[in-house]
Order: sequence, then structure tokens, then C-alpha cells
Amino acid sequence: MKIDIIGSYPPPYGGMSIHVQRLSEHLEKIGINHTIYDTTALRNAQALPRKEKHVVAITSPLKWLLKYFFQNDADLVYLCVGSSWKLRLYFGLIIGLIRRKKVIIVIGGNDLSWPYAISCLREPDASFSGKLVTKLVICSLKQASFIVCVNPDISSLMLSLGIKPSRIETIPGFVPPLVKKEDMTEIPQEVWGFIENHSPIISANAFRIRFYQNQDLYGIDMCIELCASLKSAYPQIGFVFNLPDIGDYDYFNELKRRITEKGIEDNFLFQTEPYQFYPILMKSDVFVRPTNTDGDAVSLREALYLKTPSVASDVVPRPEGTVLFKNRDVADFIARVKMVWDNYGYYKSKMESLEVENGLSKILEMYRRLASKSKVSHNC
Repeated sequence: MKIDIIGSYPPPYGGMSIHVQRLSEHLEKIGINHTIYDTTALRNAQALPRKEKHVVAITSPLKWLLKYFFQNDADLVYLCVGSSWKLRLYFGLIIGLIRRKKVIIVIGGNDLSWPYAISCLREPDASFSGKLVTKLVICSLKQASFIVCVNPDISSLMLSLGIKPSRIETIPGFVPPLVKKEDMTEIPQEVWGFIENHSPIISANAFRIRFYQNQDLYGIDMCIELCASLKSAYPQIGFVFNLPDIGDYDYFNELKRRITEKGIEDNFLFQTEPYQFYPILMKSDVFVRPTNTDGDAVSLREALYLKTPSVASDVVPRPEGTVLFKNRDVADFIARVKMVWDNYGYYKSKMESLEVENGLSKILEMYRRLASKSKVSHNC
């Protein structure tokens, strides 16, 4: 079975690009033929050129779509393109309906914030164009062999749109890392030195600076408050915030100004290079996820998988083992992190027996089911 994976590939490192990269590593390990068509270059010219095996960069979407339509030889298309709902629509209709390819559409956590598409789905525009886009998006989704939703809320939305329950799979986006020495050595020595000279180590991450409802989506501002508040009790505290793509430099400079004002320049470190996050998680005492909206956070499941006690906002259902705090409540956030560190032995021991659900086995099972159907169809 030949599989084409269409989506972002690192760098930069985000939930979906990590999902694609790790899925590819596992497919290669078990000998499944696949090609990744990387959509990152559509937004980030620095992503070129791609030297990795199996990876092809998409630079001109229309030209590539036409070429792909006539020349691709894949049995299955695994489509995870983030908020690029138009590309998802084109593939669902063109590849699924016209070419009769098997298509799996992956809908991640923040995909449902498509500003126009989601408004069309929930409250269709009365205009002709609004109704047309709504019908095309829903028709596209209905052409998929499976729709993978990373949390139950997205699955419920798909059901409300008339997608058959048998075609909806609720599967976490987390795929376990294959721990590699090169991933460890790529982390700048500045980061390792910071970690060695501070305790406890708290870490957090974001794909890039973003805002939701006029608030810091990833809660970087709350992380600064946390570090400043805990410093009096833990003078050697170290906070590593992984931010591989800054994005909003004005806000980033404002955050650095706050760090200076609070006197924690020596305690708070931004890691802004495009490297894997899991090596830092492996050296962290606590991981925090103070987001004010979320899907099924890959980094949170990864922290739990690596046995790192984790504190996260209660804005969405979180995996078992997560300590929750009230969304955007700084006082509760600080109290929960302090509670974990003051009772660290207890929370660390709970991690040892924790089984973290990941999506790899379910994704491979979907592949097998579709491959079996293909064989039956060809034999007939």
C-alpha cells in the first residue's frame, strides 16, 4: 500500500507537523511506502529546500494539485493540513470523489477556528456563495473514508454535519517519539547549561505567539507570572519556554520587558530555535499548558508519556493524570503548580503507572482496514 501524507513538516515544530514527522518515522521503521507533501513552504520560505527522505515541498498549490491529480499513484491520502480548509475541501472532492482514492482527513484542535469555514458550517451565510461553500465543505468531509478528530468535541461537530458515525474516529494526535541522539545534541548548549544550573525546571511550549479572544492563547504571560511568583520560595527556579517560531515580535519584546521588570531574566529562558521539544521535556520537573483554547495537545500527552507531572488549564477535557487549574486564573495556576512541586514525590509516583493513549496503533489499524478493502475491490 502506497500512502501519501499531506501536511506541514518541521521546521517549524507544531502539533500537526510533529504528528506528521513521527508518523513518517514509524511508517519507515515498519516498511510502509509513503511520501510526505509538505505544505509548510506555502507560509514559510525558510522551510526550503527539503533534504529529508520521502519529503516533497509544495510551493505552488494550484500547479501541484493539477499535477498530483493526474500523476499520483497513492492508494491512500492522509490529509492533515491544519487550518487550510480549502485544500482539505479540494482533496475531499477531487481526489476522493473523482479519482476514487481513499482519503483520511485529520482535523486537529485549532482547525475549527477557521474564521470563515466554521462560521459557514455552524451558521450558513444566506448568500449564494455562503451556501455553496457550506455545501462544498460538508460534501468534502463526506467523501472521506475516515475523519480523524483529535477530541470528542470535534467528533460531535462532525456528527451534527451528517457524517456517518462509522467514518468518524476520535484519535489523539500524539505519536510517541523515537528517541534519537541527534535530537538531543541539536538542542543548544545554552539550554542544557540553563537546565543544569536551575531547579526545579518548569517547561512549556507554543508553535508561535497567537491570540484567542484578545488573550495570549498559549498563556506565556501567565508563565512569566508563575516564574516570578515562585522565585521567592525557589530562588533557583528555571523556566524554559519553547517558541520555535516567534511570529509577533512586538508582543515578544513586551514579554521580555515584563521578564526584566519582574527580575527573572536569569530564571526564564525562551528557546526560539526550531528543535524538538521532547529532549527538554525529559529534563523537566513539571510541564505546564496554560492555553485558553486547545484541541488535544500533543505536548501535554508527550509530557505525561515521558512521566513528567503536568498542569494544564481546564478549557478542554485533558488526559488522565493532568492536574487542572481554572482557565486564565493566574492565582489558581500558581497554586496548582506549587502544590505539585511541594508534593512532588506523590505526583511523580502517579506518573509511573500512567498509561498514555496515543494515536499510532489506531492510525495503523485504519490503514490496514482500508488496505483490506482495496484488495477485496481489486479481486472483484
